[in-house]
Amino acid sequence: MNLSDTSTVMNSTHAHLRLLQFLSPALPVGAYSYSQGLEWAVNQQWITDRVAFEQWVTEQIASTLALQELPLLRRLYKACVERNELSADRWTQMALAVRDTAELRQEEFDRAEAYMRVLKTVSPIDETWPRKLFLRTPLMSMAWFSAKHGIEEDALILAFAHNWLENSLLTGVKIIPLGQSSAQRMLYTLAPNLSAAVQHSNNVEDECVGVSLPALSMASCGHEVQYSRIYRS
Repeated sequence: MNLSDTSTVMNSTHAHLRLLQFLSPALPVGAYSYSQGLEWAVNQQWITDRVAFEQWVTEQIASTLALQELPLLRRLYKACVERNELSADRWTQMALAVRDTAELRQEEFDRAEAYMRVLKTVSPIDETWPRKLFLRTPLMSMAWFSAKHGIEEDALILAFAHNWLENSLLTGVKIIPLGQSSAQRMLYTLAPNLSAAVQHSNNVEDECVGVSLPALSMASCGHEVQYSRIYRS
């Protein structure tokens, strides 16, 4: 391997490390503050053990993740790479429109603003991009950050998917509760489902982006008025 190849590998490695840092819930983006309706579902005893929780997560991987979040992120990444403001405007509006409860919409706004603050610190946004796009959904910041640092689309999608699953499992560990070993087993067991979702997300047509999950919407609505809770949504 010559010096040029070594430099390319190192630059790629540094870019991937930046991506993992940017997506990490350890950063002040508030990802750990949201349960996506799980807290209410547990309170209503829809989910009482590991088996029920694994089914809850598995169904969301095949629907929310594969048909909505990942396809949206792919389209925003493409818009950022191509510097297509009209496309970014369309898909950031779509990312907000698919949040069908007040709580989920507020979460989207809050996390979008949090990611904007992180960007100001680590990688300021190009002044030619309207700030309103970044304030609609955190997906826009993730896509823009990855495009700016030369991170490949598939690397972004896989990192986001893994982060999504890991955060979902950590929420279950706290609420149900489950042991750390149970979460590790689920993370290992659900890896094939995650890979399938990543692959399927690349084949979703524009008109098919988005899902309807009545149970999840009910859980989110119920959580909005839940008497005692530890999560913001």
